[in-house]
Amino acid sequence: MRTRRLPALLLLAPFFAAACRPAPPPATARAEIAALPTLAVVAAPPAAAPAPSPLVSVTTLARVPEGFVLDGDVAEWGSLVPPPPRPARPARGESALPPPSTIAMDAPSHVALVLSSAGVTLAAELDEGAQDGIWLGLGFGAPELPPIGYFQRGGGVMPLNCETDMGGEPLPADVQKACHETLAQHDAFIAGYEARFVRFFRLDRGGLSGIGEDGKGRPIEGAKAAVKGGDGRLTIEATLPTSALPRASSAPIDSIRLFARAADAPRPPAPADDAWVWREIPEPVSYEPFANLRALAFQAPEPIGRVPMSYQPGDPLELEVIGYARGSDGTALEPTRQGLYSPISTIGDVETGELFLRRPALAILRKGEIVDVIETSGAPTGLVRRNKDLHMFFYDQYTSTDIWAESANWRVIAVKPSGEYTELLEGAADNGPWANDVEEFHSTRFDRFGIRGTPWRQDAEGEVPRAVEITWRYDATTGMYRPSSRALPATKAKKAR
Repeated sequence: MRTRRLPALLLLAPFFAAACRPAPPPATARAEIAALPTLAVVAAPPAAAPAPSPLVSVTTLARVPEGFVLDGDVAEWGSLVPPPPRPARPARGESALPPPSTIAMDAPSHVALVLSSAGVTLAAELDEGAQDGIWLGLGFGAPELPPIGYFQRGGGVMPLNCETDMGGEPLPADVQKACHETLAQHDAFIAGYEARFVRFFRLDRGGLSGIGEDGKGRPIEGAKAAVKGGDGRLTIEATLPTSALPRASSAPIDSIRLFARAADAPRPPAPADDAWVWREIPEPVSYEPFANLRALAFQAPEPIGRVPMSYQPGDPLELEVIGYARGSDGTALEPTRQGLYSPISTIGDVETGELFLRRPALAILRKGEIVDVIETSGAPTGLVRRNKDLHMFFYDQYTSTDIWAESANWRVIAVKPSGEYTELLEGAADNGPWANDVEEFHSTRFDRFGIRGTPWRQDAEGEVPRAVEITWRYDATTGMYRPSSRALPATKAKKAR
């Protein structure tokens, strides 16, 4: 029998395998591996609840909700959250400007108000951050005041210079001190004036109250409020009469300045300008009577120099005009009262009246509607009904500071029953300049009137001025007033001088 002989390598394979196995770890290695410790999981402390926000949004609406009842329930108002702010309108050639801050939209408390000819109606929904009430500020823009200084010949005002004189030399110390005191008084006048265009109120569980000059609350005559309180929520509805509103310097009113914050102090704050928001009045508001005349007055262009005007909506027929204080030579301002409109006479269903358009004017109305407006020198000196028309006689005299001479003139306006008017004076209306002895005269029926006085001369040396009399008489044929003139006798000329 033949036996098969295996290769030597196969016979040695088990030995090679055993030799290639890794050596077993030493017994001491297992003893060195310790069990990992168990980690304890500690829960983080809960985050502190955010403090209640004092922010209050405030917006305007076009009108009160249908079926409005003053009961403190604001459900009929819908959402009081203001709409998203719109980007400001860019100037030509510029890209769109970013919208104003949206911080008010994130406020948890809200106020919405409606400005109307009856006053203000508002609704408030106050979160827990405003449970003690809120301060509410309402304002209209104050007009810019004219500068103070020294009157210049020919018009204009030269600003005060408290350091040097016209030649650049330092002023004496006492003059500088007096000048700085004048400027300080002017700053105080501006601050007091602008404060009258803002009113602060408080809304809380007690309702609505005004704020006096001492910062304390006071009741508001004619105001009403209703309050409802819930768990962390307070709702208020209130109405304000026009007498409680601040002064206004536009007509109609198309925007309002608003401020609202939680009342966290016993007195209202003094908000910075950027804490206020301007809101448009969706439907501009006018106040009767004579809203049309008031709008005309505030839209009239200003004469040379500013003529700031304002009114209180509860007394809209009385204007306040700011001008230079008498005797101040331009270094101080003062307010004066001026009626908006004062009826003069009627002819049929046409009424004429004195209107203030930052300067005197005559208004012609039919059933309250404006037919025409004529600039005049002031109230008429006389009225006469002649040929079914109303003849109105105006005399104006003033000092021209350019040459320190008098200007004097007559004007006659005839208003017809249709509301149309015509000028009836023939010849030059202004025959000046005159010396300071000039005066007017007229008959009772104004069929004769005129001016007498000494003509002004720049250099009267070697010449004796003679007084002159200019007379206008009514001409029934033409319906006009025709002039004639004569030199007065020397004795009357001396008297006229």
